[in-house]
Amino acid sequence: METREQYTNTLSYIATCISMLCGGTTSLFATYGSSFGEVLGFTQYETNLVASLGDYAHYMSAPLFGYLSSRIGPTRVVQTAGVLMFFGYMGLSYAFKYFDTPNEHAHHYVATMSMLFAFVGVGSKAAYMSSMATTAKNFKQSRYSGVALGIPLSLYGLSTFVFSSVKAGWFESDTTPSRYLAAMAIVSGVAHIAASRFVRLKEDPRSVAAMAAAERRRASLSIVTATKEAGGVLDVNGGTGASLSESIEMKETRRRRTTVSNPGTATVSPREDGDVAPGIMAMLPLDGGDSLVNRAAKDATISSVLAANAKAAQLELSSGGTSPAVASAHEQPIIHRFRKDPIAWAMLLGLICFSGPGLAFVNNCGSMVRAMSHKTSLTPEQVGKYKDKIVATQSFFSFSSRLAIGYFSDIWRTRLRLPRSGLLVVASLLMIYAQNFAARISMLEDLYPLAVLIGIAMGSVFTLAPTITSETWGADNFGVCWGIITLGPAIGGHICNLIFGSSWDEGQLHIATRMGPEAPQDQLQCDNECFIPAFLTTIKIAYLGVFFFMVVLCLPGASSILRRRAA
Repeated sequence: METREQYTNTLSYIATCISMLCGGTTSLFATYGSSFGEVLGFTQYETNLVASLGDYAHYMSAPLFGYLSSRIGPTRVVQTAGVLMFFGYMGLSYAFKYFDTPNEHAHHYVATMSMLFAFVGVGSKAAYMSSMATTAKNFKQSRYSGVALGIPLSLYGLSTFVFSSVKAGWFESDTTPSRYLAAMAIVSGVAHIAASRFVRLKEDPRSVAAMAAAERRRASLSIVTATKEAGGVLDVNGGTGASLSESIEMKETRRRRTTVSNPGTATVSPREDGDVAPGIMAMLPLDGGDSLVNRAAKDATISSVLAANAKAAQLELSSGGTSPAVASAHEQPIIHRFRKDPIAWAMLLGLICFSGPGLAFVNNCGSMVRAMSHKTSLTPEQVGKYKDKIVATQSFFSFSSRLAIGYFSDIWRTRLRLPRSGLLVVASLLMIYAQNFAARISMLEDLYPLAVLIGIAMGSVFTLAPTITSETWGADNFGVCWGIITLGPAIGGHICNLIFGSSWDEGQLHIATRMGPEAPQDQLQCDNECFIPAFLTTIKIAYLGVFFFMVVLCLPGASSILRRRAA
């Protein structure tokens, strides 16, 4: 039985990894994002609007799917992910195939393309939240929970590398991304539907024991109620009435005695003595008569057990099924306690200020390649491959850092006894360096080291943050809590994408004004002048991210010191 359970858990973990590998494809937008302008005639602002709305849908659906993963289980959520990503990618494929209209009609399709990319984003987040919630619960007692979460997270980051490499190898010669998006629709749909058949939550033995204990306490409370209705008096502080002893004596002639380790106790079948809980009957003294001494001993035993269980049952029922020891800690739903926790707000604001500058590069690196390539001798096909390589580089180092930081953070916490949140600060400092580097780009080759820096920083934070969330608010609450925190990248990404789009369009207008109306079209192409002002702005936002992550690092220690002083 244990071998079969291990086999089922292994299959579930593999299915989770497959779902994450095929679900993290929203970053592929950079590989075909420039086609919105080249094929459909979108401006850079309109293209970034599509990306931002997709990111909004991606991250803002996280609380919903986190809740559903905990409420109905991961299977249905993974199936939903497959359906949404299939229709989203297939709709984008159809749009690029039939919406190749002149520039003046392009604005009609901004809302349509935004909605279709939103389907992809929502499906991706459904796969992410179900997989992460399942892994967090299945490995919540493991010493290496960081590694267990890091592997599927790293595959989520590797997804862009894998599928951008597929595009570079098989679809780069296409004039539109229609065939490539259709292939993504098929792969996403089939992979998630197949994975949903094997994703399972591991049964927690402690929760089973807790449910059994709760059932025994409820049974004890029902005995108290029945006794009072029958005319007996039971005081939960220890008093008994005569009818309780008489009721037990009537049962005495019918109960079956069995030999137990303590010769002074016996057990009874609950089928024969349905009015008295087996745990109580097991504590009754064995005797062969009806002496006053034995009757008094029985009454005392029954009184003490029922009194304790009645108190526990009343407390448990009043606290909604929680054991008395933790009832006071769970008087409020997790959403209210989480909302009042300053660490949660600091984590949310930190992710807004950290992920926004990073997503500005991730979503626009294709446009940056196009801007820096007009001074080179690369052909359009070579420029397309270069875009795919930049996206793949960022994805590969995101994957590598997710995998490495999961293992390193476990050592950081267990052996060095340091909080994981310290690594958040290190990653945010790396993001500041990357943004400074982006503001000084002068040639096409500079995009490679920039992609490496952004990939390492993003991969590290998006591995550390969910692990910290699981450890801070509990694996059982991970789906809801992490779903709320991941609203941060949606807000930050939207703000920074719009900053980038506005800066790009303003730079292009400035170039056109400077060159004059008679300048040929190929000389009006944007260069680094179009995006450097955007990164000069996002640097300031990244500095705020360092501040909020420092709050996440220092606040638990400060709260602990204040509690000790107050005590």
